[in-house]
Amino acid sequence: MSTQRGTDADWAAQEQLTRAAWYYYVESMTQDDIARQLNVSRASAGRLLDKARKSGIVSFTIDSDYLESFGVAQRLREAYSLSEVIVLPPAVDGLVSQRDTNRRVGLGGAQFLQNRLSAGSTVGLGWGDTVHQTMRALHSDLMSNVAISTLTGGVGAYINTLSLATGDMDVERKSSVLPTPLVASTDTLADALRQEQVVQDALESAKRVEYALLSVGGLAGQPTLVQMGYTGEEEMAQIAASGAVGDVLGIFYDADGNTVDVPLHRRRIGIDLEDLRAIPNVVGVAGGLDKLDALRGALRGGFFSVLVTTDDVAERLLDEAGQQR
Repeated sequence: MSTQRGTDADWAAQEQLTRAAWYYYVESMTQDDIARQLNVSRASAGRLLDKARKSGIVSFTIDSDYLESFGVAQRLREAYSLSEVIVLPPAVDGLVSQRDTNRRVGLGGAQFLQNRLSAGSTVGLGWGDTVHQTMRALHSDLMSNVAISTLTGGVGAYINTLSLATGDMDVERKSSVLPTPLVASTDTLADALRQEQVVQDALESAKRVEYALLSVGGLAGQPTLVQMGYTGEEEMAQIAASGAVGDVLGIFYDADGNTVDVPLHRRRIGIDLEDLRAIPNVVGVAGGLDKLDALRGALRGGFFSVLVTTDDVAERLLDEAGQQR
């Protein structure tokens, strides 16, 4: 008899777990509804659901077109010791332009920041189209309560992005803008500008941000620094010949993420790599195979703690790191 009573008790407990799981996962009842239905407390209903998951009564199958990209992101995060990685799945329409890629990566960057930023947060901005697309995708209500600092000089490169972040009339009030060119015309001028108190104050503000948002510049095609008029094709060719594979905030580095000694650095005005690494959350946004070499070097250099990129880049990086997909 005792064995039968034990069997009956086990059955009753199992039946209650199954009933609670059914109500919650199939009929979408709340825990309060389940508590009333089973005549137990809300806390007891929660414990029943937890036990149903742990005992195997409830199991989950994730059926999503994005699951593979999520798995790639987790492996990439481990391979490069990042705190977070977002990998965008392949574009539905196949081949896309670099501008389309920047827009998609910007949406991913905005998704990350939207879940992290709050009133009073501070964000440091790099420059470039992907950063611009990220700020464009962020909700204006959130950004109205976020303080922005530019991480380098180059007001012209920032002005449209800052307008998106702060509202056209509030750029000066809500932003700390480094009031210099990104690259001065001479070493002497760059040194003189760095001595100005307003420049030093802006640099200190940039170093203290909680989040930094930036991209990487490649050397293929016509780099952004050339498009902006800060350097020419001849100097860029010399930089490439020195072993550089890309730049971050106008600082050039090689395939292993080591800074390359080039004359342009002495004319550049902005925070240094040591300052960048000291920022708690550095979000790198870049995608497309044209950026592969630059991104690989940046990851090896430890420039980012968070990466948002495209599936083609992520899979190539994993293959090179010896990670199975």
